[in-house]
Amino acid sequence: MDKNGDVLYIGTMSKVFAPGIRIGWIIGPETVIERLGDVKMQTDYGASSISQLITAEWISSGLYDEYMKKLRHDLKIRRDIALDMLEKNFCDIGAWNKPKGGFYIWLRIMNNMSIEKLFPMAYKEGILINPGSIYDFEKNEYIRLSYSYASIDDLKYGIKKLADIIKQ
Repeated sequence: MDKNGDVLYIGTMSKVFAPGIRIGWIIGPETVIERLGDVKMQTDYGASSISQLITAEWISSGLYDEYMKKLRHDLKIRRDIALDMLEKNFCDIGAWNKPKGGFYIWLRIMNNMSIEKLFPMAYKEGILINPGSIYDFEKNEYIRLSYSYASIDDLKYGIKKLADIIKQ
């Protein structure tokens, strides 16, 4: 789709296959790709040959497509559960958008509670939050709520408990 050679398309197996596999790809103009390949080789001697072979086999066998279909289905269910819990527990103290994909919901805390104060309170209750300020260079009232990793029971508990902490 890139008619002018202005786009670099980057992908990774780390988020969907295995975090430690360290396999990714980049598609773009040949001159840029050659230079980036040189830089990569100079910095880390390239990715593991075994990891590359495993990934290539996984993709060519069709298992990758099957896995991605199941992953998308499971993530949609988890996202919908998180959104339902937000609606039940945060409708009066937060705002969020429904993501079309991915692993996160950006939750804006609307009651002027300091995220810096909320962090230790949540941690004390076994809830680790990701303040939005670590992804932005400014303080803000956002939390990045991940729905991809925790069990569904933990996800429900965490969202409800976080709302209880904020409402106290």
